[in-house]
Amino acid sequence: MVCPPTIVNANNKGTTADYMVDKFNYNAASDTYTCPEGNILTTTGSWHKKTRERDSYQFKKYRTPACKTCPVQKLCTAKVDGRREIDRSQYADAVEKNGLHYKANKDLYRKRQEINEHIFGTIKRQWGYNHTNLRGLEKVNGEMALIMTVYNMKRAINILGIEKLLEKLKKWKPKYPAFLKSNKKQLFLRLCDNFRILNYKSVA
Repeated sequence: MVCPPTIVNANNKGTTADYMVDKFNYNAASDTYTCPEGNILTTTGSWHKKTRERDSYQFKKYRTPACKTCPVQKLCTAKVDGRREIDRSQYADAVEKNGLHYKANKDLYRKRQEINEHIFGTIKRQWGYNHTNLRGLEKVNGEMALIMTVYNMKRAINILGIEKLLEKLKKWKPKYPAFLKSNKKQLFLRLCDNFRILNYKSVA
């Protein structure tokens, strides 16, 4: 579905806010943008790379020669050559889809922010874990599982204290397959011992 362009009357040119990026409508079928004045911005299809401090991404550029004679040119762009240029990231579709989900579920997203956002903030900002050390979905999932386990352990210690956590771990009965139960039990008992040793060291 393509949204119709918002035509701004040339006799009433409006403001620069009328020509922000979100006022340009993207047409996925033709891979073009339509500006508020109804002009079509096209791309050569070439991908460009932008590198930031922690990551990089690819994007395409969209332009139209109509900018040169457009009556609202000065409101739309400050470039020396007088041409407006739109960059579209390789992740734009996902960002737009997420934006629609957010608008349709604002209360749910707000609740998610309250519950989850601080977790990732702690892991990324305080612990400095802003990238993975391994590659591949299976390995990265394992690495993230370890990070989350450590976070959960630290939270449990802060809430319960080490002694109560050890007590709960001993009483916990995980529903693992029979052939795993013995190994898992040994693992958790060893984990309990390690926590007890760490606790005694911290007290000392």
